[in-house]
Amino acid sequence: MKRNTRLAKSAVSALFALQALLAMVFLVSCSDNKVAGGNSSEVGSPELMGTLALVEGSQGATKGAAFARVYCVPTDYDPAKEDSTSYYATTADSAGHFAFDNLPEGVYNLEAFYEVPDGWSFALRESGLKIATDAAQTISLGLDQSHDIKIYLQDSKDSLASVSIVGSTYKATAKIAEDEAGKYATFTGVPASYYDSVQVSTSEGANSIKAVLVENTDAVQEFFYDESLHILEIPLNTAASGIDLHDTIEGFPLYIRLSDLNADDHESLVKNIFAMKVYLEPASDWATFKVVYDRDSVPMGLWVRLSTLYPQREMQKLVFAWNGARSGAAGNAQGLMRAADPFSYTDGFVAAWNFDEREFLDSTVSTSGDNPFKGHVTDVTTGDGIIGGAFVFNGKSSNIEVGGTADDRAFALTDTSRFTASFWVNVEDTSTSRFIWGKSESEYHFKYQARDSDSSSWMFKEMDETNPDHWYTANIATAPEIDYKQWVHLTVVKSGDSTAIYRNGELEKVSVSINKTSDKRISDGPFVIGARKQSSGKIDRVLKGKLDELYFMNKAQSGEWARLIYLNQKPTDYWPK
Repeated sequence: MKRNTRLAKSAVSALFALQALLAMVFLVSCSDNKVAGGNSSEVGSPELMGTLALVEGSQGATKGAAFARVYCVPTDYDPAKEDSTSYYATTADSAGHFAFDNLPEGVYNLEAFYEVPDGWSFALRESGLKIATDAAQTISLGLDQSHDIKIYLQDSKDSLASVSIVGSTYKATAKIAEDEAGKYATFTGVPASYYDSVQVSTSEGANSIKAVLVENTDAVQEFFYDESLHILEIPLNTAASGIDLHDTIEGFPLYIRLSDLNADDHESLVKNIFAMKVYLEPASDWATFKVVYDRDSVPMGLWVRLSTLYPQREMQKLVFAWNGARSGAAGNAQGLMRAADPFSYTDGFVAAWNFDEREFLDSTVSTSGDNPFKGHVTDVTTGDGIIGGAFVFNGKSSNIEVGGTADDRAFALTDTSRFTASFWVNVEDTSTSRFIWGKSESEYHFKYQARDSDSSSWMFKEMDETNPDHWYTANIATAPEIDYKQWVHLTVVKSGDSTAIYRNGELEKVSVSINKTSDKRISDGPFVIGARKQSSGKIDRVLKGKLDELYFMNKAQSGEWARLIYLNQKPTDYWPK
């Protein structure tokens, strides 16, 4: 392994732009295989190796990023104080393959720079890669565009300023100018970045500007040095030392409990919650958040949309940033609220009920996300739930009918061959069968099936419309010590003829039906939560107990997704803390 001793300044301060219909995909694997990669000088047992490729056009054709420069940079590298001997460099071969060998164990940021013959140049950065013996991982990343940023300085008398990003090879200098807001320096060619600390230096000293995210926008972005800025970091360790995640999870709604914060952070964050920004590292994007309130209308938690949660990463984190000197300011958070909702349709959510309402205006309740299905509420009360509130069903007349009148949007699973349902339920009476949710008994439903004490079950049942005498059925035996009179989490994943049921994040059973149908499902009854509605209109088999966090998705989620939902929402020992 060779250290870089002759890196040209143009390699770290060039302009990077995004070419139309062109993206860069970055594949990395950590391995002890004795395979040479990258330039021919890389030999031995590589700890980091992979391929850089350009993907062109809508057909996804790829070609190697020949002779791209690749840097492996310690996460604590400070370009304002250290030089190129403090990080590692190599060059990809003609096919885009590269390799580093004999890297010391540690956590690194990886950067790659590539110029194409027509003058376009590209860069990407991936943070928080752990290099360790006997470790392996594969990552796909999109290319980020570079941009211009304007950084306002504190009463500088100099004519030049320099800027650098902690943990990156990026450095640049700029002339100092002045406008009505004060003195500033404009830096060009800054790669779109994950959350970072940016250091600005003049001969008069250096300032560190925290929580800087260079966005994918053509507008020049402005940053101010601000001593009152508060930074709070929430670790999202998905490595074996954390939750040991093995799937990449996209569009995940993560709940953060504010009760975990210390008193000072809690008070300041709640006071300034509508001026707060949330960053996800690594993701190169702001994270959307939604506030959950307690019965006294005090913020108690945040739903945060994780655009991408990578497996086997120790260094992922959420970063909350707010300005304590601007209490009550609304500005920055409004941009976040226009982004995708944590329960949006683009992430697969067809409907999501959080059940946090404390009262029912016009006897209705709406879903979260961008599909506001209305439900007509009958004899349902509210109580404390897993997150925020929960709905309480009386076992006699309680129910929520979704889309029961012409002025409401009717919810239904239009394709029951592929969906995911996730929910928490607390059953108080097990003397008879109770419906949790369903679209009439003759279509599909999930229920508690009461039988003898040793044979009761949780059951999903769906009619085969090509043969009314046949059903798709999946059930798991109840376990009284964990299923009765306490919260239990259940996930149903239907994929074709296969139905999987997860209890408290663990796969209990996969049932494969021999019945098959390609006919379109006929929707002749309303979707009802907490009871069964017969074709005659009679309501029975009413749930006696509580229900919370009921989600329906139009895709079959993985077992890792089911486990993560449970670990994040469970009442105690939840993730992350």
